[in-house]
Amino acid sequence: MTRATASVSATDSPSVSFSLRFVSKLSTRLRAGERVCSVGCTGFGRRYADTCGRSPTCDWRLRTRIRRTPAAPTVSELCRAPIARGREPPLLCSRSRWFRQRLSVGGASMRRSCQLHRIWGGVCVGRTFVEMFRAAMNDTEARPYPYQERLAAEGLPELLRVPTGAGKTAAGVLPWLWRRLEHPDVEVRAGEARWLVFVLPLRSLVEQTAAVVREWIDGAGLAGVVGVHVFMGGEDRDDDAWRMEPSRTAVFIGTQDMLLSRLLMRGYGESRAQWPVSFGLLHSGVQFVFDETQLMGPGLPTSAQLQGLREVLDTGAPSRSMWMSATLAPQEVCTLDHREVRGVVELREEDRVGGLAVRLNAVRRVERVVVPESAVAYPAGIAQVLVARHVPGKRTIAVFNTVERAVAVQAALTKLVRRGGPEVVLLHSRFRPPERESLMNDLKTPLAAAGQIVVCTQVLEAGVDLSSRVLFTEAALFSSVVQRAGRCNRAGEFPEGADLLWAPPPSGRGQYAPYEQEDGETAVEALTSLEGAWVTSTRLQEMPVVPKPVVHPLLRRRDLLQLFDTMPDLSGADIDVSQWIRDGQDTTALVAWRGLTDGRPGEPEAFPARDELCAAPVRDLKTILKDSLGPLWVLDAAEGAWRRAQFADIRPGTVLLTSTASGWYDSKLGWGLKHRGPVTSRARTGKVPDGMSKDDASCADRWVGLIEHLEDVEREVGLLAEGLAPLDGLSAGHLEAARLAGRYHDLGKAHSVFANTVRRSCPEGEQPPDEGPWAKSRHPMGRHERKYFRHELISALALLHPDSTLLEGSEHSDLIAYLAAAHHGKVRMSVRSMPGEAERVPPRVLGIEPADEVGPVELPGGKVLPRIVVDPSVLFLGGGQEGAPSWTQRTSQLLSSLGPFRLALLEALVRVADWRASQAYRTPPSAQDQAISSDEQPSAAPLPIPAPAGAFEQEVLW
Repeated sequence: MTRATASVSATDSPSVSFSLRFVSKLSTRLRAGERVCSVGCTGFGRRYADTCGRSPTCDWRLRTRIRRTPAAPTVSELCRAPIARGREPPLLCSRSRWFRQRLSVGGASMRRSCQLHRIWGGVCVGRTFVEMFRAAMNDTEARPYPYQERLAAEGLPELLRVPTGAGKTAAGVLPWLWRRLEHPDVEVRAGEARWLVFVLPLRSLVEQTAAVVREWIDGAGLAGVVGVHVFMGGEDRDDDAWRMEPSRTAVFIGTQDMLLSRLLMRGYGESRAQWPVSFGLLHSGVQFVFDETQLMGPGLPTSAQLQGLREVLDTGAPSRSMWMSATLAPQEVCTLDHREVRGVVELREEDRVGGLAVRLNAVRRVERVVVPESAVAYPAGIAQVLVARHVPGKRTIAVFNTVERAVAVQAALTKLVRRGGPEVVLLHSRFRPPERESLMNDLKTPLAAAGQIVVCTQVLEAGVDLSSRVLFTEAALFSSVVQRAGRCNRAGEFPEGADLLWAPPPSGRGQYAPYEQEDGETAVEALTSLEGAWVTSTRLQEMPVVPKPVVHPLLRRRDLLQLFDTMPDLSGADIDVSQWIRDGQDTTALVAWRGLTDGRPGEPEAFPARDELCAAPVRDLKTILKDSLGPLWVLDAAEGAWRRAQFADIRPGTVLLTSTASGWYDSKLGWGLKHRGPVTSRARTGKVPDGMSKDDASCADRWVGLIEHLEDVEREVGLLAEGLAPLDGLSAGHLEAARLAGRYHDLGKAHSVFANTVRRSCPEGEQPPDEGPWAKSRHPMGRHERKYFRHELISALALLHPDSTLLEGSEHSDLIAYLAAAHHGKVRMSVRSMPGEAERVPPRVLGIEPADEVGPVELPGGKVLPRIVVDPSVLFLGGGQEGAPSWTQRTSQLLSSLGPFRLALLEALVRVADWRASQAYRTPPSAQDQAISSDEQPSAAPLPIPAPAGAFEQEVLW
């Protein structure tokens, strides 16, 4: 066997080295609890001892202690352990998948080493913010602006007010990243949120912002440490990655629609069962950054109110918010529960010199252009102006208030621009991600000799580092005009100045839509007063223009508590959260096109992937149904099948399917009811919805016994809690309750209905290896013989039964039962019979009948669940024995005592632990995992345990 070594360097000290063969053998001895001493340490002038690192949550850990020096972190700190707060450090698992992947790259070629120099958690702690900034920008001469350095030194404030083009995106990401991973003070690193959630008002900005952030992280050498994830709706492998490793440092980027809906437990474009997990994880230990708040509408007060409610109701770990805008006043983010703004950062005199001064002093000349006032003649008139004022070899940008006018002007330009003329690019928010990415790439390519004319909507108002020699804008809300002007001579690249052209939209009803008529007229007055003037961004921002006061619906505490229950009402409808997210005229649903057989989805039709979905106005979709323009299909969550959409199904965030023959989409023009088919489908293999009657998750690559699975999930709960520590908002009792919920969550799989489904999953002539009970079948599970049967409800009823002693003496029995019931996201706050169940004889509740039996069952820790006759009547008011509280009373009390944020976090811990344990049974070992020879592998196959919070996820230098 070729020797491989792993090295850990502490500052300038020589390294500690140990062979991979030794690590493997050492881990086996540690499992047995044996004390292991005299690891071959060189360079510290002495030999030191490694003691057994067994812990209640993992007995595969290798614990190495290195002598502490003033400038060097210990290995415990390398694992991101908050030792300064008195907690036991997480231990490095020498047998986990991530460890083997970094110490082996296949077969005999194992002569590899991993060098960590001045490392904490895989990151060079010794770098200053300026050094990291230069690496991120891939420019050794780059220098952050003074205000960005202040953010790195002091932390992110709640309000950042700097002009457009002054580097707000970098200011929202890089100071947090440095403080989280590279600040010299361990207390500062431990105190920063593990996730940064960057919220944008427009979906067209998401992919490009994510691309820029990835470039920065790659340039800083942190690609293996920091994840970058995008919220765009639909199913995606990326969603599994962040949910499965919630302790990993990560940046999330998404629109206010996608993120605020998840923060309100109604995730747009997300399956209902995932809502509680996203809610629980996104409200705990997160730094929110809300960019370009002038475009957020009702999302702005909602974001502020959520921050206040997190502080009032408590979370597992603190979360903070920062709002960024050139024009936002502090009182605009003060609400009923968020009463004051803590910290405001603005530019100082020191910021107005040097590189930023060039941007701040860049000028553009304001000029009104004469165009037809009629809506019919307006597009052609604007097109003529754009062609006439365009400068060859440069870029011209034209920003319109509505998609319809932008498309009309693009069509007029296409007719007007001859071959060899400037390239015409149309960009708005109603494209599928692949087409939108292609259009954005067109903006990045070097300009041809004729130049480029970009026709767009508000999508270029924020987050895009794009500039132009000529910019035309329709009169709009003045703060939006200011943002648009920031895309004209943005970096001062035209010292002689640039042209800022404007005109009112064509006359008619809703002339300034989506803005208020009064705001549009006020902008016209302000721009008229500037006619012929050379203006900077600062002068525009200082104009005394006061927008019309708008009163948005305010999210209150009772609203949030009501949203915690994800059960739809009797008609199948949910609470509409769009009133707290975006103005009604801007609301959209999501549409995917499929090649449907006979015009309808098949039985195993997968949930759409992210690349398939296009945002479509709710009003257009209602027109399709009203005028019978074509078929739309919506997922029935109870049945797990697609059905014809009804008028009531068309709500913001709904995911719909249609046939490729329906049309309504063009790859160059985006969504539009006038576009004819066929539409190219972007369907790929995805997750098939399982509904209430199936247990698709109960399938694995091998037979898994119930005891084995319960033990694995219990252990994973402990590992997750350890990785997310410190969770100061949760007591030791709460975390113990989550662990016990992991131990008992699948008791219901001992029920005869589930056992029969397991047996029926076997091919003809095959039977399970023994009587079980089994947690996972080796074969795909079909539908249960009882419609709507939910094994997790059996688990909860068994735990609460008077004859069960499993929770005897626990002060959190209701919490444990709730977490067990909620581990699939389908049995939560309220329980009721599904259609047709109550009328049966005997009646059923989610497939459970009176006098159903479960047990006896042997359980982990030598526990036994005796034979129990479950009684569904205890779910309802007055149905329990001796006046026992109903299920709704129990869950309401939990919600009242723990609050929504902490309860959802505990729920997420159990569910993610279940997924991680289940993944180990389904995921075949990779080639890298198999690289350790069989003589080195301990006999018991471990679970693949992800590294805690990015520990040792450094850039590997092979």
